[in-house]
Amino acid sequence: MERSATDATDGAATEAGRTGGRSPEAAVAPIAGRDVPNAPGHRRLLGHLPLMRDGMLPMLRELGEAGPVVKLQLGPGTKYVISDGELAHEILADKTNAFGRERMARGFRPVTGDGLFTLDGTAHRERRKIVTPAFTRTPLAATTPLICQVTSDFAKRLPPRTVLELDHEMLKLSVDIAVRCLFRSEAPADTVSWLATKAFTLSRGILLRMTAPLWLPPMRTPSGWRATRTLREVAETLSARHVPAGCGNDVLSLLDEAACPAQGEPNITRTAVIDELITFLAANSDATAMTLAWAWHELAQNRDLEQAVQSEADALFNGGRPLPDKVVEHLPLTSRVVKEVMRLYPIPVVARNTVREVTVGGFRLPPRAEVLLNLYGIHRDPNVYPHPDTFDPHRWTGDEALTTRGNAYLPFSAGAHRCVGAPFAAISAPVALAALAARFELRPAHPDRPVKAVAGVVTRPKRLLMTATPRAGFNAQQRVSDSAMV
Repeated sequence: MERSATDATDGAATEAGRTGGRSPEAAVAPIAGRDVPNAPGHRRLLGHLPLMRDGMLPMLRELGEAGPVVKLQLGPGTKYVISDGELAHEILADKTNAFGRERMARGFRPVTGDGLFTLDGTAHRERRKIVTPAFTRTPLAATTPLICQVTSDFAKRLPPRTVLELDHEMLKLSVDIAVRCLFRSEAPADTVSWLATKAFTLSRGILLRMTAPLWLPPMRTPSGWRATRTLREVAETLSARHVPAGCGNDVLSLLDEAACPAQGEPNITRTAVIDELITFLAANSDATAMTLAWAWHELAQNRDLEQAVQSEADALFNGGRPLPDKVVEHLPLTSRVVKEVMRLYPIPVVARNTVREVTVGGFRLPPRAEVLLNLYGIHRDPNVYPHPDTFDPHRWTGDEALTTRGNAYLPFSAGAHRCVGAPFAAISAPVALAALAARFELRPAHPDRPVKAVAGVVTRPKRLLMTATPRAGFNAQQRVSDSAMV
């Protein structure tokens, strides 16, 4: 997409933006650009509220079809909705200094405190630097067998031939993976179940605060406040039960070292350690769980794909051989399934606010504009993804697949705030999916009942009911399979 020549003004103000100041030229020079059009469907008194008739996700899909940048009027507030991948990348990476994260902070801070979701600028860079070593090649390779073991332990507890609320079960699994693999700690079964139960309540509250008008105070319900308080108590317990990894590069070891170094002054406080534990629990558990839940839902509708995933899983886990060094390389189709799930069911929106007048793709955005990056619409753009509502992992076949999608695939955001845990997610989701596929077939409990997608911090299914059936012949293989997973 062509960029306005006046975008150079935005680049000239970058240095001023880094320090929180403003370039004098940017303050006085007019910003040329097109006015942003209204989204279709505006009603004089109701604004665009009728677009919400079927919920947020259908509205985001409609807005994605309406144009790359549109104005959305919901009540007295105006939001600028970006539904083009290149423009989203422009905001997240190229012109990040023109955009603030006040909206993200007001959504997450009541739950996560001052963690990576809410920090910005130098504070964010320094905190990110502390935890980044946990997501480099060697620590991730050491973590992979543990992901297999955690999934194996979970599978043994999963009741067969019983109707399961699968989104809840996958939350329990992903919480356990985060606790044992990222934090090298332990959590009792009732604590894991509580975390899974409260995940949607907390996620919905974060989304509502993030998208509410800036003039509206960020509210918390009594149940949300109690859940947040208990969450902090859980994080303190996880810290107390920490058993560091041998390499010392697990997330909690790195945070503890920064808070209490062997020499010199601490870089962070003890409160910051707990804030980050909650941040990683919220980020990893919810996203990984919903990825796994949606993957099972889609595989149940696509039996050929399911059988192919099972074949990969059998070759890796049911052959009695030790795990290879690079497990994910042996799961190419399973990894494409995960990638396609994250396309269809992404984080619905990312919120930003302009800190000054700026142009994006030639459109003029005013100061303090509320901006929503419509990732749900971007990931279903028919100009980029043929048959965008179809689940098709084969669209990711070949090295050129990601390149040809350009910036229309943003499951982990982009720029300086791209998810630091993305490398772990890229391993944990396909490995956990394959480890379960080696043991079970999952079928819808009510095949004729459609599964509704609802918006939270991530796109989630509304009560995904499925039945897990042990695969024929698995019991005879279970002993060698379990030994291979350790």
